[in-house]
Amino acid sequence: MAFRISFKIGGRVQINHSELLPVTLAIYDRSEQMEELVSFLSPLPKPLEDKFKQWQYYIGLQANRKVAKNRDRLISGVVNLTDLANSLKAELNKWLGRDGWIDENGQPDPRVGLVLESFRDRITKKDEVQIIVQTEDRQLRGLPWQEWDTLAGYTTRGVEVAISATNFKRLTQKQTPQIKATARILVVFGDEKLGFAEEEDFITSLRQHGAEPHILRQPTRQELEKKLKDTQGWHIFFFAGHSESDRDGRIGRIQINPTDGAQGIVEIAELKDLLAGAIQKKLQLAIFNSCDGLGLANQLTELSLPYCIVMREMVESSVARELLRHFLAAFVRDRSLFASMNAARQQLQNKFEPGKSWLPVIVANPLAKELTWNRLFSERRLSWQWEMVLGIIAIALLVCLPVGIFYEFQGWETLTLYAQLYPHLIVYPSLVLWMPLFAAYKAHCMIRVKTRPFVILTLVTIFFTLGGLLFELTGDRMMLMEFKSNATTTINAQQLPKLYQKWQTSQADISSIYDEIFDDRKAFDAKGNLTIGKSDLEAVIKHIYTGNDITGSQGLLRIATAYDVWRDHTGAFSVSRWFYALNFIAIISCVVQILALVSTILLTPDAIFHKSRYLTYLFLCELGIMLWIPFQIYGIDHTKSLLFSPEFKGTLAGLNILVYAHASILSLATITSIRRSASPKYKPILLGFLLVSLGLTILSSWFGTSFIDRLFGMRSIDPLTPWFASSLFFACLFFLLVRLIDLRVGDE
Repeated sequence: MAFRISFKIGGRVQINHSELLPVTLAIYDRSEQMEELVSFLSPLPKPLEDKFKQWQYYIGLQANRKVAKNRDRLISGVVNLTDLANSLKAELNKWLGRDGWIDENGQPDPRVGLVLESFRDRITKKDEVQIIVQTEDRQLRGLPWQEWDTLAGYTTRGVEVAISATNFKRLTQKQTPQIKATARILVVFGDEKLGFAEEEDFITSLRQHGAEPHILRQPTRQELEKKLKDTQGWHIFFFAGHSESDRDGRIGRIQINPTDGAQGIVEIAELKDLLAGAIQKKLQLAIFNSCDGLGLANQLTELSLPYCIVMREMVESSVARELLRHFLAAFVRDRSLFASMNAARQQLQNKFEPGKSWLPVIVANPLAKELTWNRLFSERRLSWQWEMVLGIIAIALLVCLPVGIFYEFQGWETLTLYAQLYPHLIVYPSLVLWMPLFAAYKAHCMIRVKTRPFVILTLVTIFFTLGGLLFELTGDRMMLMEFKSNATTTINAQQLPKLYQKWQTSQADISSIYDEIFDDRKAFDAKGNLTIGKSDLEAVIKHIYTGNDITGSQGLLRIATAYDVWRDHTGAFSVSRWFYALNFIAIISCVVQILALVSTILLTPDAIFHKSRYLTYLFLCELGIMLWIPFQIYGIDHTKSLLFSPEFKGTLAGLNILVYAHASILSLATITSIRRSASPKYKPILLGFLLVSLGLTILSSWFGTSFIDRLFGMRSIDPLTPWFASSLFFACLFFLLVRLIDLRVGDE
C-alpha cells in the first residue's frame, strides 16, 4: 500500500515582523486524505544556505554533461564530499527539526513533528511512502529532502521525495488504442563524445520487457520535431547529453547536436506545442540524464507531464549511467516510479561519495496517477472500429453453421434434427464458444512481449488445428449436414465385402431394414452395386428413434457415412460442411492456444502485464472450452451409440484425447501460474475460481450429458427454444462479468 505525504511551501509572508514560509502538510492513504495542518518554516538559515551552495559548487567539479557553451566555467579536480555532505545533512535536519517549525503566533509549533512521528505507527514493512514537496523556490527544490531523518526513518529502505510546482492541473490523456503492446520510448543522444554505448545497451535491453525504443543520435532540430509529431505517440522521452537551467530553475535547454552551434541547443519552450501534443497522447515520463535539469522539469510540468526524472545539479557521466542502470532494472520489475528511484539511489550511495546520490530527483504532478512499468501498457487493444469488425466476424463464425443448415436445407425441421444429433458442433459454438474466443482476445491484449515459447506454441496451435481439421474432414463417421440434400453415391460391388468386414455388418443386415424405410431391391442393382442417397439416410435415422430394426439400420449408416465411400463424389458435399470446418477450427485452436497462454505466464511471467486480470480471463477461456467436454461426450456416447451401436463410441475416440489431455495438463499449469504470478489479494480468489470451474466440468461430464439430451439432444422436443434463450442469458451474464473484471481486477 502507498501512503503519500505532501508539503506545500508557499512564498514568504510577514508574521510578527519576521519572514516565514507557510507550509501545508497533508497525509493521504490510497483512497483519501487522512490529515492536514498548516505551519511555518523560516527561510533557509545562513549555515544551511552556505553548505548547500558549497555542495552545489563542489558536486559540479567532476560533472561533464553541462551545455557545451558553458563548459569552460568548470574547474577540474578531485574533491572529497563526505564531510560536506554530512554537514549539509546535519544543517538540513536542524532546520526541519522540532524547533524549526513555527505557528501563526510566532511560537514553536510541535504539531508537525508529532503528526509525522505518530504517522510512523501506521506504516508496515509492505507499505510504500511517497513524499512530494511543492515549491517554486529553486533552493528548496535542490535540497536533499530524503535525508530528513524524520522521513528517512519511515521504512528501512528509506523514502523517496519528489518535488512539484504549487500550481498544476490534472491531465486527461487520450487513450489511443494500439495493436502492439509496447512502451514506446523516444531516445535522444546528444554529444556522442560522452559515449552512450552503455545507456543504449540498458535501453535496448528493455525490448525483452515490451519496450520499443527509437534512438536519435545527435539529431537536427527538424529530426527531433518530426519524431515528436509521431502519430503513435511516446510513453517515455529519454535524453542523455548536455543541458542546463537558468538560475531560478524556470527555463531549461538541451544540446541535441554540438555540431549545429546555436541550432543544436533547444529550449523546452521552443518545443512546447509538440511536447504538449505528445503529453496529450500518452507521454508519462521524461528522463534527462544530463546536468542541471530543474528548469527542464519545470517547463514540462507546466504542460502537465505526469513525471520527470532530472538531475538537481551538474552530473558526471558515471553517476548518470549508474542511475539509469539501476532505475530501469527496478522499474521493469513493476515497482512504482518512487520505489524504483529509491532503489537506484541506494545503489548510488553504495558506489559513489556521499552527496552524489542526491542528484537525481523526481518532479511529479501531484494529480498524476501512480506510474509503474505495467501501466504503460494499459492501452493495448484494437481500435473500437476493428473490434467491432472482429466481433461481427466472430458472431458470423459462431452462427454460420446453424444459419447455413437452415437456408441450405430449407427449414426449421432439418435444423432441429441436426441440432439434436450434433449439439457439440451446432449448438455449442453459438451457446458458449464466444466465451473462450473473447477471453482469449482479452488475454492476448495483456501480452506485452511475444516470447519465443509463445511463438513456438502458436505455431504448434496452427499445426494441430490444421492437422486436426484434416483428420476430421477425411475421417469416417461423416455427418448428415456434410451432404447436399440430393447427394447420392454408388459403392462398387467389389468394394462392398471390404466395407462389410471393416464396419462389422453384412448385406443381410441391410436387407433386413423395412422396405418402406430403405428398399434394398432398388438400392442394389443387377451387378450388386449399392446406391445410397442422403434422403435414404435421413429416413433411416428417423426410423432408429422407433427402436425397431436397429441392427440393420446401424450397419447401413456405418457404411454410408464412411469417407472412402464419398471420396470421389466431392460434388455431393454441402456448404455446411465448410461452415462445420470453420467451427471445428475455432474450437481446436482455442483448445491448443490456451496452452500457449498458460505457458507464457508460467515460463515468462514478465511478458504479461495485469497478471491477475490475465489469469482471470485465462480461466474464462478454460471454462468455456471445458464446457465443450459434456457436449463432446454426448456426441460420443449418445449420438454414436444410437447411429452406429455402442461399439463405436469411446471416451478417447478420435481427437478427444487432445481435449482430456489438455484439461489435465492445463489445470496443473494454471495452479502453478497462480502460485507464481497472481497477486496476494487475488490468489485465493483465482484458486477458488479454478477449483469451482474444474468441479463444474467434472460434474457436467458425469451428469451433464443427460441434461444436454433433454435440452438440445435427441430426447428434446424442441431444442431451438432453450438454445436461443440460453445464448441470450449467458451472453448478458458473461459481459457483465467482463465489465466487473475490467473494473475490479487490477494491479496491487
